Amino acid sequence: MKKFAFLPGALMIAASVLWAAFTLRWTVPAAVLASGGLLAFAVGVAANWTGVREWFGDPRGVFALNTLLSTMLLVAALVLVNALAGLRGTAFDWTDAGRNTLAPETAALLDGLRADIVLKQMGRTRDGAARELLDRFAARSARVRAETVDIDAAPGEARRYGITRAGTVVVESGSRFRRIDAVTEPALATAILQVSSAGETRVCFAEGDGEHGLADAGPQGLSGLASVLTASNYRPAPISLIDGDVPDNCAALVVAGVPRGVPAGIPARFDRYLARGGRLLLALDPPADPAVASFLARFGITAGQGVVIETSGAGRAVGAGPENPISFVYHDHPITRGFNDRTIFGRAVPLGIAPTEVGEPKPLASTADSAFERVDPASQSTEFREGRDRKGPFVLAAAVSIPRGSRDAALPEPRIVVTGDSDFLANGLITWTANRDLAVRMIAWLSGTDAIRVVSASERQNRRIPLTERRRTWMYVVNLGLLPLLPLALRRWGRA
Repeated sequence: MKKFAFLPGALMIAASVLWAAFTLRWTVPAAVLASGGLLAFAVGVAANWTGVREWFGDPRGVFALNTLLSTMLLVAALVLVNALAGLRGTAFDWTDAGRNTLAPETAALLDGLRADIVLKQMGRTRDGAARELLDRFAARSARVRAETVDIDAAPGEARRYGITRAGTVVVESGSRFRRIDAVTEPALATAILQVSSAGETRVCFAEGDGEHGLADAGPQGLSGLASVLTASNYRPAPISLIDGDVPDNCAALVVAGVPRGVPAGIPARFDRYLARGGRLLLALDPPADPAVASFLARFGITAGQGVVIETSGAGRAVGAGPENPISFVYHDHPITRGFNDRTIFGRAVPLGIAPTEVGEPKPLASTADSAFERVDPASQSTEFREGRDRKGPFVLAAAVSIPRGSRDAALPEPRIVVTGDSDFLANGLITWTANRDLAVRMIAWLSGTDAIRVVSASERQNRRIPLTERRRTWMYVVNLGLLPLLPLALRRWGRA
C-alpha cells in the first residue's frame, strides 16, 4: 500500500479544482482542501521516492506520465472554457422578431452606466424567460450583476424591499432601489435609469386657468402622463402662470389646453421664459385663441380656427372617429427620428409652417391628404363643403428652435413644441403607447435630456409558423417515411 500513499493527496487536489470550477471562484474551503492535498501528495511521493525514481526510468512510466499530463491539460482547458462561458457567455439570436436580443435603447443605456447595478430575483419564479432576461442584462455590462435571493432563508431581505410574492425583481444601486413585479425589458431598463441617475429633471405644468390638471385621474386629467414622466425619471410639478413668471428651475413648461384663452400678460411671460433659454410645450384646443395664434406666428407656426376632420376611416380600427385625426406622416426631427407608430389626436387645430426670421420651425407629424379643416368648430358635419372648408394635409405637431445670437451664445437655445390638440396628452389617449412615447420624446427634446428616458422597446412576440394541413402532411411524410430510411440508405451506400 506504500506505493499508493500519494493517491489521497491527488484526490484532494482534484476535488478542490472541481469545487472551484463549479463555484467559478476559489473559496476558503476549496483553498484549504487544495493545500492539504498538495501536502498529502508531497508526503506520499517522499515516502515512495525510490519507487518513483524507478518508475520514471521505465518507458512505460514516462508514457503514463505524458498521458496523465495531457489529460490534465485537456481537462484544465475545458474547465477554463466553461468558466469563461459562465462568466461572459455569448448567445446568438436566430428569432425573426429578435426576442432574445436587447433593444438598441437598452444596450445604449447599459453601455453608458456609471454606477454598479444589482438585479435581485427575490425567490424562484416559474417564468424562465425572466431569469434569462436578467442574465442578458448582466452579460451586456460588467456593472450589472444578477443574483437570486432565497426569501425563505432571508426573510429580512423580503421585508426590506416589501416583497409580497416570489419572482419579484429588485433593481438596486447603492441606497436606491425599485421593485418590479412584471419583469419586462422596458421595466428593467426604466428602473435601472431611475436608480442610476444623479437627479430628476423638473417639468412644470401650468394649472389654474382651465388647463388639464396634473393630479386629475379623470379622462381629461394628466395623471397618466405624470406617472409616465415619473417612471422616466422626470419630476412633474404644477405651477401657476397667473401668480408670476415661470420659475428658473423648470427644465420645460407644459401648457396643456387653453379653453378660455390665455389671460393678458401670459404671452409676455412666455417671452421672458424663452429669453432665459426656456422650453415650452403648448397644446392647443379648437378654436385657437387669437393671442396664442399671434404668439406662435412670430415663430413660423400658424394655427387655424377650425377642426381637423379625417375622412379616410383609418382610425376606426382603434376606435377613433372622424374628429380623431391620426398621424400618417412623421417628418425628420430629433423628436420623431426612428419613430413610426401612429399617434391619435382628439379634436385638433390644423397647424402649418410659415417662413420666419425668428426661429426654425419644423413639422413633426401630419395628417393624410384625406383630412380637411371644418371651419365651423360648432358644426357636427363630417362632409367636406367646397368653397368653405379647407383641404389637407395639415400639421398636427410642430417644433421650433430659436438660434442664439453671438451676444447670448452662452445661454440655452429656446425651444417650442406645439400640438393642435391637448387631449393627445390626457388620460383618455395617453394610454395609447404611441401617444405616451411621442409625448416623452417631446419633453426629452425640450428639456435637453439626451439620455434615453423611456425604453420604448415593445415586447417582441414569438412568431410561430402556422401549421397548415399541407405542412402537417409533409411533416408526417418526412419524419415517419423518409428519416427512418436514411440509415438503411447510408448502410447500402457504404457497402457499395
